[in-house]
This record gives sequence, C-alpha cells and structure tokens, in this order.
Amino acid sequence: MHFFFYGTLLDGSDNPVAQDIHALLDPLGPAQVAGDLHAIPDAQGWFPALVPGGGQVHGKVYRARAHFTPADLARMDAYEDLDPGDPAGSLYVRQAMLLAGGGEAQTYVWNRPLPAGSQPIPGGSFRDWLTAQGFEQFRGLRDA
Repeated sequence: MHFFFYGTLLDGSDNPVAQDIHALLDPLGPAQVAGDLHAIPDAQGWFPALVPGGGQVHGKVYRARAHFTPADLARMDAYEDLDPGDPAGSLYVRQAMLLAGGGEAQTYVWNRPLPAGSQPIPGGSFRDWLTAQGFEQFRGLRDA
C-alpha cells in the first residue's frame, strides 16, 4: 500500500502519530497530486486540507512495510478523524489518488466545507507556507 502525505503526517512532523507511523513506512520521494491546498487554523497549530481543484499539492509518497497492519491504518485514520463506518461524518476521507507522473497512493482528502479562517496555500506546499507565514504546524490530536 502506498500513501501520499502533504501535511502533519509527513516525516519529520512533530506529533506522536507521524513519528510512530514512519517506523512502518519506506519513503519513496517527493510527489504531487491534483488539487488545491488550504490551511485550517486550530488552537494547537495549523493543519492542511486537500480539496479537489486545478492546482498541484506537493508532498511525499511512502510505501507500507510488510509489518504494517490494519491497526496501524486504523490509527492513521483516527488521527485524520476518519471513521470508515461513517465517511459522511468524517473530517477527512482516505481515497486513492493519481500521482503526477504515474501511480497512485492513498491520500486523506478534506470532507467538509472549509471553515472560517482557512487560508489558501498558493503553490500547494504546506511546509513552505508554514515557514513563509511563521506559523506552527498542528502537533496534537484534534478534539472529536
């Protein structure tokens, strides 16, 4: 299974889920998917939302190692506030997306209207946007 991460699950992110999950993944390198990226404000920092659109979202693609389990996937889904039994009520949905240049990867896509205070991310790179704005990335678990 391949994953495309573009925000708080990227390697090097300062949250326990990302740190734990990367022990189970092999990084394959930079990648892009079609869509538009927005930053969502939260009391614990900013997090990104990938929505359908005509832009390019920049991130990295990873391959799950042989010992990656359904429980590991469930932990990632829970971090992204995805309930596979209730996709309509979930903050994100996980879906296969085509990677620029070929292939596909599971990607977390925003599943609600963008909230007040969200900001578009020109250029489609969450980390570059955070650096340019001087903002902190989301580090905890969102209140469900």
